[in-house]
Amino acid sequence: MDPVVEIKARLPIEDLVRGYCQLKKAGRGYKALCPFHQDKNPSLIVSPDKGIAYCFACQSGGDIFSFYQKIEGVDFPQAIRDLAERAGVVIEEHVPQVKRDEKERARACLEATEQYYQEQLRNTEHVQKYLQDRGVSTEEAKMFGVGYAPDSFGKTYEALLKMGCSRSEILAAGLGIQREISDERIGDRFRNRVMFPIEDSQGRIVGFGGRTLVDDAAKYMNSPDGPLYRKSSVLYGLHSAKEAIRAEGHVVIVEGYFDLLACRRVWRGNVVASCGTALTEEHARVIRRLTDLVVLCLDQDRAGREAAERAFCLLTQEGLCVHAVVLPEKDPADMALEHGQELAALLQTTGKPYMRCVYEEIQAEKSSDPLLRRRALQRILHLLGSIPSAVERLQEVRKAAIVLDTTPGALEQDLRAARQSDRAPLQIEEQPRVKQFTSIEVTLGLFLLYPDIFLMLLEIIPPDEGHALLLYEAMRRIPKGESWTVETIPLSPEVREWARVLMLYMEEQGLAGWSENVALREIRRNCRMANRETVRRKQQEITEQLLRARSEGNRQEEALLEVRYQEVLKLAKMAA
Repeated sequence: MDPVVEIKARLPIEDLVRGYCQLKKAGRGYKALCPFHQDKNPSLIVSPDKGIAYCFACQSGGDIFSFYQKIEGVDFPQAIRDLAERAGVVIEEHVPQVKRDEKERARACLEATEQYYQEQLRNTEHVQKYLQDRGVSTEEAKMFGVGYAPDSFGKTYEALLKMGCSRSEILAAGLGIQREISDERIGDRFRNRVMFPIEDSQGRIVGFGGRTLVDDAAKYMNSPDGPLYRKSSVLYGLHSAKEAIRAEGHVVIVEGYFDLLACRRVWRGNVVASCGTALTEEHARVIRRLTDLVVLCLDQDRAGREAAERAFCLLTQEGLCVHAVVLPEKDPADMALEHGQELAALLQTTGKPYMRCVYEEIQAEKSSDPLLRRRALQRILHLLGSIPSAVERLQEVRKAAIVLDTTPGALEQDLRAARQSDRAPLQIEEQPRVKQFTSIEVTLGLFLLYPDIFLMLLEIIPPDEGHALLLYEAMRRIPKGESWTVETIPLSPEVREWARVLMLYMEEQGLAGWSENVALREIRRNCRMANRETVRRKQQEITEQLLRARSEGNRQEEALLEVRYQEVLKLAKMAA
């Protein structure tokens, strides 16, 4: 069997999409917030019958391969390999080992490095003791693939060469550093660090995060962006957390790798980490595919509070609901060592709405100092300005007015002034317009829905180009009296997918399920509309070309266009 057909048979479109979006039943299919644009109302339509998921607002999606290519940013061959693995379909690839693409070579290099780091950890007692002191057992370290990058200029690089990785592969994987172009020596990027393998949403290694063991170096260091790893879109622990996030209905976000291990140890698996970097819009969109509730569990120092405020503004603008868990200790990893049960009890809840935590913090200070009160006002104005919903913002203005001992009207006035003077005012993304099909495309869609009436196809003026023309020609070749569907007529994969999207659009517009008489009447009406639209377009095109030919003095071209124009006039009489 063709592997593409077999993969589609084994992997339903709804099962694939469910891994990225929250699906809600809608008739015979499903709907979800579109993961490809900032969607406010569910506009992604998933049709198990047609095997497609499509958003008519941003015109994104298609069958399982098109959807996967778009959402994972991979090409078609890679999509086949990934989905075949997921569906349990064996694909024979007759490709020599030396011709593996860049991503495959980089991943093989990363996998070899992960094994090497784990071996180094097993042979380095002081790092094992460090992990034990942080509450990480040997079994836990093995479960998360924790390793150790030795404190050496090029020990890892030399080991990888012996394991079969090339110089260029090591550099491409972000594991080596060449200080000068003229200097041929390659140094290790990670040295004297506890190493955490970072996986993508499919559980494949894409990079590393390293936590320093000394105080005079950067606390966290991640792999640089490359063919596999993009820090702006990857969340540590997401692959293993997806099912728990769906089950719990929310995701807990912590800052560091040890924080994640600590929370997983005392609680459940719906915890991810930001890899020690600031959250981005891509992170927010990845999260929104799984849940609309985020619980921040960040450090309680000044840097942690500032990171929480940035996260709230970003996540709120992306349409997510943000709560927070306020810890009595500095960070989750420290609290888990001595107060694991208390940490588990806090994580068991979804915390409090983030703004409520801010109000409680301000009220706890109870300061009459004008400077501190001004800072509190500026802080609240900044947070309120990030709320895109006017209704939700007004609700928070009323609550904040009580905390600041002022009136909602006065606070609203300050908020408007702050947003007007802000150098980067709040930008609310405009919703894309819903895709509109032409009259002739809608008419072809009606023939697809009601194939028994397709002989009326002879009544329409043929399309000029594109998928519509190819579909029209394929339908014209169907023998009279033969039963057919969009799946049986000979079409290219691209045209067939376009036809499926067209049928889905027709059904969403309520054009399916008519009686034969109603269908006949509507098809005849649409045939006339399509013909008139085609004639108008042809007249406009020929008129523009005719005027251009006259202005250029091209008599021969002008004569040919006059003949074509007369032919269009005849079509116009037929379409009237």
